[in-house]
Amino acid sequence: MQKKDFIQQAAIAFLPQLSWDIEQTMKYAERLWERLGESGYGSAHKHGPREIERAYDKLPTAMKAAFDLFWLAFDYKRGKDQAAASWLQLNPDKDQTQAIHAAAKQEAINRKNLPPEQVPIMAQGWLNKRRWLDTQASSTEIKQQEDNKRGQELHRINQDLAHAKRLAGQTGEQYWADEATRLTEKMKQLRDQQP
Repeated sequence: MQKKDFIQQAAIAFLPQLSWDIEQTMKYAERLWERLGESGYGSAHKHGPREIERAYDKLPTAMKAAFDLFWLAFDYKRGKDQAAASWLQLNPDKDQTQAIHAAAKQEAINRKNLPPEQVPIMAQGWLNKRRWLDTQASSTEIKQQEDNKRGQELHRINQDLAHAKRLAGQTGEQYWADEATRLTEKMKQLRDQQP
């Protein structure tokens, strides 16, 4: 928390207890800030991503290349140095970088569909809030998607099988009887694959 924010919040909290004396409240809040700092609570130095000057230039070569790919995929060209500071602090590994790149591409697509009155999130905020995790499906969701896909496939095969059996009975053609046998076998294999 920055000193300004702390003083404002403390002043709001202390004002009623100090008989609404603004000067006394401000002095009390500033003394509290100093005392907390002396006691090791907080740091007098800025340490957030916004405070890293020329962060893009400080990225190591491999990290800069990965960031450049992210910046290209994210496709919202505002606040590059602040985003680079967030990337520097994040220091993603290879798997995380791939997930971030994929999600950044999707974010760029989604941004095109934003209502005109909605302001898009900048890359720095997107990275700081770890928004790429929003697009990653959990293992339960992935299993549910696979189960749904398998169920749809079984349903389609079942419809084709009913159609083939009906035509085999109506026409007596061997093709439809063979097709019904093939679809029955395919359905059996798909059911055997279920966990």
